[in-house]
Amino acid sequence: MTELDTAPTPGGGTVPAARRPVVISDPQAIRALAHEARLEALEELYASQSTRTATELASRCGLTPSAMSYHLRALEKYGFVERSPSEGDGRERRWKAAGYSLLVDSLNHTPASKQAFIDVQLNTFRDRIMKEVARRETEDKLLRQAAEEAVATAQDANAPLDGRDIGAHEPGRRRSPVLSTGMVFVNAEQRAEFQRRLAALIDEFEELNPASERSVDAERVYYLVSVLADSAPETPGHT
Repeated sequence: MTELDTAPTPGGGTVPAARRPVVISDPQAIRALAHEARLEALEELYASQSTRTATELASRCGLTPSAMSYHLRALEKYGFVERSPSEGDGRERRWKAAGYSLLVDSLNHTPASKQAFIDVQLNTFRDRIMKEVARRETEDKLLRQAAEEAVATAQDANAPLDGRDIGAHEPGRRRSPVLSTGMVFVNAEQRAEFQRRLAALIDEFEELNPASERSVDAERVYYLVSVLADSAPETPGHT
């Protein structure tokens, strides 16, 4: 999990050590994050809480292992990732997250560095949305073709139509939304509860599968959450 926020004091509060975030407070460090492949690698390591090799991470980012090794060393420099003890025959170095989550301290960075970080995050998610839209459109096209072929086959054979084949494609069938936005009317106390429940839901599902089951080939679901309080512009002439 990567969060952009006003960072708390590292180690402060009652957060267990195992779940404390890696707080990014160096302006150069956030600039190092403004790279799609690096964010992809970090997301993989922090979400899985497992070790990965440069080859495994490269396969997810569309890079060569040597290019990914370069990015991992850069991330290591700023304390985002760590080298892990060798496993198996130890022929390739393994890497792991340096903590449970990444927290970007928005107060300690220039507007340009924050903008670059946000742009990379949003562009990456935009690409994922468009890929999912394309996948669903292809799936729908194939289903429509299958239904049309079933109708044509039945008509040629002068046979009764199989409702299961005809109904294979249902344009109105309920699927999870590719993107959902909205607004709720809440006061400050309700907004805090809203955020608490969202965080609790994420935590609940993150704990469903132990790290041992979060392999590089495991199925994933991506989410993007941003809870923004209304910031209405001042009325002209209003003081």
